[in-house]
Amino acid sequence: MSHHVDPEFEHPVLEGVDPLSWDVFRALKRAMHLNRQLLMRTMSDKGGHPAQSGCLWVIASHEGMSQRDLAGFLHLAPATVTTMLQRMEAGGLIERWSDEADQRLTRIGLTDAGRELNKSLGAANANVINATVSALPEDDRRELVRLMNLLADSAATELERLDA
Repeated sequence: MSHHVDPEFEHPVLEGVDPLSWDVFRALKRAMHLNRQLLMRTMSDKGGHPAQSGCLWVIASHEGMSQRDLAGFLHLAPATVTTMLQRMEAGGLIERWSDEADQRLTRIGLTDAGRELNKSLGAANANVINATVSALPEDDRRELVRLMNLLADSAATELERLDA
């Protein structure tokens, strides 16, 4: 299956959007879609999932962190994190315990199996990054970081406006 855009097929421009902004949006969407497919395939080959990989990586970096802090770090609803952690606990990847000082807090750590999977998924992530992002020249990567941060700042500003 080809993942390249057929140059003969032209997308209509969305009404109310200038053509260049539309092209940027489509290119960003395509890059995100293909990157997600690549991560899904790579992670599933290792017995994991991209969301699980991120969760394991954060827990490994902050062993004993609270479940509430993990949800904040991942920018996910606490209920979503609870469901993910229940699956990971059932799979023997994490362990949870009550905080000794504050019984309302649940702390999280990796099991040996969780550490092994984290290591394997981390290597898979590194391979994806090296095959895609690292393949760009250094100056292009620096410019892409700058531009992506500008785009993220614009999105954050618009979200704040909508929340007001």
